[in-house]
Amino acid sequence: MTFSEICKDIYSNNLLFAAVVAVLFPFAIIALGLFLNALRDALGVIVGFVTDPIIVYGAINYVFFPGVMLHELSHALFAFLTGAEVTEIALFKKDGDSLGHVNFKNRGNLFLVALQNTFASSAPMFCGAAVVWGCYFGITHISILWIRILLGYIGVSMFCHMTMSVQDIKIYVKGIPIFMGLLFILTLVLRLFGVI
Repeated sequence: MTFSEICKDIYSNNLLFAAVVAVLFPFAIIALGLFLNALRDALGVIVGFVTDPIIVYGAINYVFFPGVMLHELSHALFAFLTGAEVTEIALFKKDGDSLGHVNFKNRGNLFLVALQNTFASSAPMFCGAAVVWGCYFGITHISILWIRILLGYIGVSMFCHMTMSVQDIKIYVKGIPIFMGLLFILTLVLRLFGVI
């Protein structure tokens, strides 16, 4: 049996398809977050061959500071939207490897706490993707040069910081079991109604 035949069999079985999506999607988010982090670091190493690595580190962390702020604000936004109490937002406060942080206190039942953990910790990737896409769209559709430069700067800044830190992943993992259950139900309902 070939891989494409296996995929067709999985796709044709609603329960199996929902189970595969529910198991793979949460870990794909972690893999994507780690990949983006590695890609940013690899680009930094490549540029570091041409210039001093300290300059590259400074550019990523200080020149592109809007990305740090958007990263932290996305954590805060998703924590708030899922019902957590945001207790502290540090948009640019260097502490070891961390350039900023958001502290939130979980509120609600086990289901809500799981959603708060998964969505708040992975928020920079989703918000980052939206910001980068919005900046790209603006660059390709706006003819005013200074706006295009500003959008490019914001887009690159966000791209450099739309990753998941080790701390983000630790919080994210806490909510994965309930998140998987929610994904299973959502995927199954969407399959039964013919949406996917």
